[in-house]
Amino acid sequence: MHYLLFLFFYCTALNPSLSAQTYSLHLVEFIHKQPTPYSIFKPQFFLSARAIERRIIQGVEIDERDLPIAPIYIEKIQALGVGIHNKSKWLNAISIHTEDQTVLQKIAHLPFVKSVRPMGKFRKAKKGKIYTKRPEIDSSKHQNNAYGLAHNQIDMLGGIQLHQLGYTGKDVQIAVVDGGFKNIYRMAVFDSMYLENRLLGTKDFVDGDDFVYEGSTHGTNVLSIMAAKRPNLMIGSAPDAAYYAFRTEDTRGEFQIEEFNWIAAMEYADSLGVDVVNSSMGYNRFDDENMSYRYEDLDGKTALITQGANIAVEKGLFIVNAAGNDGSAPWHYLFAPADAYNIFAIAAVDENRQLTDFSSWGPTADGRIKPDIAAQGGKTAYASMVKYDVGYGDGTSYSCPVVTGMVASLKQAFPYVQNKRLQEVLRQSGHLASSPHEALGYGIPNFWEAFMSLADSSIFIEHNGRLRSSQKLVYKQAHVYVDAQKAGKITLKLFNALGKKLYEEQLILVPNRFNKFSIPNFDQYGKGTYALNIQFNNRVYWAKLVK
Repeated sequence: MHYLLFLFFYCTALNPSLSAQTYSLHLVEFIHKQPTPYSIFKPQFFLSARAIERRIIQGVEIDERDLPIAPIYIEKIQALGVGIHNKSKWLNAISIHTEDQTVLQKIAHLPFVKSVRPMGKFRKAKKGKIYTKRPEIDSSKHQNNAYGLAHNQIDMLGGIQLHQLGYTGKDVQIAVVDGGFKNIYRMAVFDSMYLENRLLGTKDFVDGDDFVYEGSTHGTNVLSIMAAKRPNLMIGSAPDAAYYAFRTEDTRGEFQIEEFNWIAAMEYADSLGVDVVNSSMGYNRFDDENMSYRYEDLDGKTALITQGANIAVEKGLFIVNAAGNDGSAPWHYLFAPADAYNIFAIAAVDENRQLTDFSSWGPTADGRIKPDIAAQGGKTAYASMVKYDVGYGDGTSYSCPVVTGMVASLKQAFPYVQNKRLQEVLRQSGHLASSPHEALGYGIPNFWEAFMSLADSSIFIEHNGRLRSSQKLVYKQAHVYVDAQKAGKITLKLFNALGKKLYEEQLILVPNRFNKFSIPNFDQYGKGTYALNIQFNNRVYWAKLVK
C-alpha cells in the first residue's frame, strides 16, 4: 500500500494474458440476458420504490441494463462447483472463486458465456470482532464554536449558512464505499447516527457478509467528515443524513476484483434508492505492474470501474469521487474512476485555500477538465480512534466527503433538481469558474451561492447590510434571508403596483445565524410587479418581486 495515511487504493486494467499466475477470482461475462423472468415494465421486482422515484425525478428510463442476470446462467455455473462472489447486471457479469482450471475451461465454453478473465485472489472471511470500550475524548480539542475542529472545512464551502437554514442532509441517503469502518459503533461522534437510526445498512462486498467493521479505519475517518455530530468537537458536512456503509476495498492486497466490488456496490446503492455516493478511492496501479493503467486509459470509458461509474451516473446516482494523491509523484494525474464523464471529482486545498502538493492533476486523457472542484483536504478534521477520537489528516480522500455531505445538504433543499443541474451550479459557484485549472478544476465552490442561484425569488441581506436579490419569478413564496449579527425585529410589507399594501408582518431575528422569512401564499396574487419593503436595524430596503 503506497499511501497508508491517505489509503488511496490502486488497481489495474484487466489483462487476460496473466493466466501464468494463479488467480482464484475470475470475471465471467455473459453474451445476453435471455431467457429472463424479469421485465423492464415491472421494475418493482428488482428496484425499490425509492429507487424508482429517484429515477423519475432524475429523468432516467429503466432499460435492459437494469434487468438482473438470467438466473439460469448463475445456476449452471454454480452447478460446476464454483462460488459466486459478486454480480453486476450493468456489465452482465459475475465474479466467481475457483482455482480449478478444468472448471474454468468448462465455463468458458458454455454457449451463453462471452469471456472468463482473472481478477485476483480469494480470501476466506475471518470472524469479525466487536469491542466495547469507548475511546477517550481529548477535552482540550473542544472549541468555542459548534462545528469544533471541522469549522474551517465547512465554512470554506459556504456550508454553515446552508446548515443554519436547516439543510443538513435530512432525508437524503448517502452510500459510503471504502476499505473498512472500524470502531464506528463505539465512537462519540456517531452516537446520534445510531440513536436516530440513520445508519440504514452495511454490506461487505469483499467477504460477502454484512460485517464492515474491519479492514481499515479509512472508512471511519471518511464517514465522520460527513456524519459527525458532536457540538464543539466536530460537526460533519451532512450531520442529519442517513447512511449506508459498504466495504469494497480489500486492504490485504491490490487486485482488479476491487473495481468489480465497487461496481456491485453502486448497483446495490442504486437499487436501494440512494441519492449520493462518496467514493474516496481511485485505481491506477496494481501489485502486478502488467495490469496497471496508463494515462491514456483515463479517457472516461476504458477502466472497468469508470465504465461502471458512467452507468451509475446515468441511473441517477450523484457520485463524488476523490481525484487522487499523486500530485507530487511521477504519475501526477488523477485515478479512475475520477475520469468518468459525469462523476464529480474532488481536488484538495489546505486550510488556507491553497492547492496541496499531493492533490492529483487533470485533465483526462481525452482533454476534459478534471478535477471538477476542490475542498479542504489538507489538515482535514476527522474522527479517529488513534488521537482521542478526533484528529487531522491529509488527502483527497478527505476533501471528497466534505463535498459529498454538502451535496446531500443541497439536495435536501432541492430534492427535485436533477443532478446535472446541481453539478453545473456548483461548478459555476467555484472561485475559478471563469478560468478552470487543471489541478483545481472550477475551484472551491460556494454552496450558499449555489443555493441562492437555485432558490425561488430570494432576497439576501448580508451581515454588512448589503442587499442582494435573485432575479427570478415568484410562484408560491418569496423568501428573505438575513445574516443577523444581533437580536432584533424585522418588518416585512408587500405592496402591489398601485401602492396598495397586501401583507405586513413583524418577525424576530435570531442572532449569529441566517434567518429565513417567507411571504406565504404568493400564488393568491395575480401576475405583475410587486414591491417588498424590509425594515430592521433602523434601515429600510426595497426589493422588486415579479409574478
